[in-house]
Amino acid sequence: MLTLSHARGSCPQGLDDLLIRDFDESVNLTLPALLSFVLLHSIYGQPKPDLDDPVVLKEILSSAVTSLEEREMPDGVYLLFEPKQDRPFSGWRKQCRQSGQVRVLQKYKDGKAHGPYLYWWENRRKAEQKNHREGRAHGAWRSWYENGQKQLQQTVRFGKIEGSACRWYENGGKKDESIYKGGKILSVKVWKPNGQSCPVTKLENGNGLWVRYKDDGTEAWRAQYRDGKYVLK
Repeated sequence: MLTLSHARGSCPQGLDDLLIRDFDESVNLTLPALLSFVLLHSIYGQPKPDLDDPVVLKEILSSAVTSLEEREMPDGVYLLFEPKQDRPFSGWRKQCRQSGQVRVLQKYKDGKAHGPYLYWWENRRKAEQKNHREGRAHGAWRSWYENGQKQLQQTVRFGKIEGSACRWYENGGKKDESIYKGGKILSVKVWKPNGQSCPVTKLENGNGLWVRYKDDGTEAWRAQYRDGKYVLK
């Protein structure tokens, strides 16, 4: 059941209203918009939320909890619970900065991360967005610099990178393109911040050298790989 009242938990010092206000500048929660959301929820039960829709995001934030505690189960697995509750937590959890501004929003099911995860910079731009399934990263995984420039784009299957992955420098130039299978790297191409191709990196069929660069063009580090795995020195 949807409600506009605040969650069982709220941000410190009564600042829940302040964090919600961060998203009020771009949307007014009108009755028709709310009724549309309620209708969608009633038809499909638990529709995949469009977190880029300010109306949907505001409603989720208003009902998200802030306090969860970790407990060890008899089988050694750790699950999250609301305080003084006996059933593992299912729902949304938000984490706030001292100012009351939302920092993290994450979905849980049966005590494990399951569904969307979002992290915001202090300027309210998205810093990271990914999904989880049964406690492990699963699906599209993207991140951005504080200036809004894309930083990372990859796909993960149950915690392991799968397929192509791309990263960018803060100036917008491409940093590297890599291919993974089952969490193991197969190949990578690297560029310097000025757009020049890296003359040293050579990694093919999971074997070879990968050199990375800082935004100022100096070398950050280099790593050797064998059979798709990092070789410890």
